[in-house]
Amino acid sequence: MASTMVAVGLTIAAAGFAGRYVLQAVKHMEPQVKQVFQSLPKSAFSGGYYRGGG
Repeated sequence: MASTMVAVGLTIAAAGFAGRYVLQAVKHMEPQVKQVFQSLPKSAFSGGYYRGGG
């Protein structure tokens, strides 16, 4: 029983450290992501849908 509790605690701690690392990585990538979206052509997002039909 005690070993299960230790394993659960270590898993939660590892998840916390991994989450903190991911958040820090995303903060550093944010300006680059914004730049990529700004460099994309506007028609890629505002083309609407094909109304089609006969």
